Parts: sequence; C-alpha cells; structure tokens
Amino acid sequence: VACSACDLGKFKATNGSGSCMACAAGEYQNRTGGTGCMGCPGNSSSAVLSDALTDCLCNVGFEGADGSTCSACGVGYYKAVNGSSPCLGCDTGTYLDVRGGTVCSSCPSNTSSLGMSDAVTDCICLVGSEGSDGAACSPCAEGTFKAVNGSGSCTLCAAGTYLNASGGSVCLLCPANTISGNGSVLIESCICEAGFEAGRDGVACSACDLGKFKATNGS
Repeated sequence: VACSACDLGKFKATNGSGSCMACAAGEYQNRTGGTGCMGCPGNSSSAVLSDALTDCLCNVGFEGADGSTCSACGVGYYKAVNGSSPCLGCDTGTYLDVRGGTVCSSCPSNTSSLGMSDAVTDCICLVGSEGSDGAACSPCAEGTFKAVNGSGSCTLCAAGTYLNASGGSVCLLCPANTISGNGSVLIESCICEAGFEAGRDGVACSACDLGKFKATNGS
C-alpha cells in the first residue's frame, strides 16, 4: 500500500510498517516525512508533538525570544514561568544571589532590602530594630529607639522622653513641666521639675503658687 508522510511534530527513523512517533518534549519537527526531531535551543523546551522552532520556549529562570537560545536571569532577577517574558527584579524585602533563579528569597526578620537586591547583606535592619546586615534583627528594647534603617544600634531615649514599647522609632515627650532620666520606659518616670507640682508622677505639672517654692524634682 502507499505510505503517507509523517505529520509535522512526528518522525519515523526506520523503514517498515511501523507508525510515526511524536517528537518528545524539548524537540520539534517542522517538516512532514521527518526521520528524527530537532532539539530546542539552549535553555528552552517544548511540548510533545511540537511542530515549529518557535514552540521552544525559554525555561523558568531564563529569558529570550521564542525559538532562540535563552539567557539566565541575572542576580537580583527571577522568572517563574516558561516563555518569552523578561526576567523580573526581586521585590522590596527579597533578594536573589544566583543566576537563573525562579524565586527570590525573603529577607531575615525585621529587615528589608531595595528592589533587585542580589545579596542577603542587602537586607538591613528596619527602623526600631538593631543587628548586622543580612541577619535577623532584634526590636529595640523599651526605653530605646532607632529612627533609621541600617545596622546601627538602638539609642537610649533622651532626658524628658520615654518609650513604653519595644521596637520604637521615636520616643514620647514627657508631659508639660516634667523631666525623666535617659532611657526611661514608663510615663510615670516623668516627674515634676523643681518649681512645679502635681498630685502624681506622669502628668503635667503646674507652677508653684506665689509665695511658695519647690527646690527638687518630683511629684
């Protein structure tokens, strides 16, 4: 009987009455009557039965035009899907330190990074936290603060301020006419200045009346 040419995307490598076979994934055949299939260009792949070079799509982690050799995403960039779409920069708070990546790594706790970061050391402590670049950072203790991102240390709240929570970026002012020591934690640490009085610590104080005086700090 007459024989028919193998369809596009199929091949038959031997003589005889056997059937044509589908090209495997990662191959294609763009001619009828093929005796073999062609491999996709570097770092690309295709589905079974592919019948055109342009069926070869860039693998995840690689970018380029359909049917061409694909290049690995650079550090700080990733690509999570097959195809001709470009690599994307890592989002803020993530990084990627290898080429050909498919997902960016999250920065350690209490740190963040700029977009397209390519090293864990790009992850720096957030305001209100202290530690080394690229490592998990610890919240500032009560009575201390840190107002900028980076590896600097937390600082004691100044006299006249306090902070009763951890992880602070700014200290709170004492009530009017009160004073506190460095590193104060509680509002009750704010006591009346000399010449001022109140019934208790941690509240605004009033000036001593005419004919009266108060020589020491306190309530």
